[in-house]
Amino acid sequence: MNIIPWRKVDGPLAVENAFDDLWKGFSESFDRARYRMPAALQTMNYPPMNVTESENHLLVSVELPGMEVKDINIELMGDQLLISGERKWEEEKKGKEYRLVESQYGKFSRTLTLPENLRLERESIEATFQKGILEIKLMKVEPTPSAKIPIKSK
Repeated sequence: MNIIPWRKVDGPLAVENAFDDLWKGFSESFDRARYRMPAALQTMNYPPMNVTESENHLLVSVELPGMEVKDINIELMGDQLLISGERKWEEEKKGKEYRLVESQYGKFSRTLTLPENLRLERESIEATFQKGILEIKLMKVEPTPSAKIPIKSK
């Protein structure tokens, strides 16, 4: 026989506590299941993105193997760069049976918050796509030269 702890069940907090306990149980179950997932599914950062910075520009590289330019979308919204698209599943061909599929298919979206020192005009951003790599080059703003301001005494 299991012993169930007694709780006073009255007032609005009783319902809230019951839901908190229920959610905690679900959360713990999902956390345990997460460690049994393949490493690629644990991170969920698809597609892989690299960001490098030089003196003159910021370069965003996104790995999109097997995709075409028409399936990729790049948008600039305020200080955020949004890269989205869809990698479509190839149609099945007769006589071909998959034994293992590790490639990722479907819609994706990655958002990158940009630093303040970039020129965010559409004309100053260059995007190229070659051999499955999307590169987005964002030029930096010329730094404002510092100048000493003289102070006058009265």
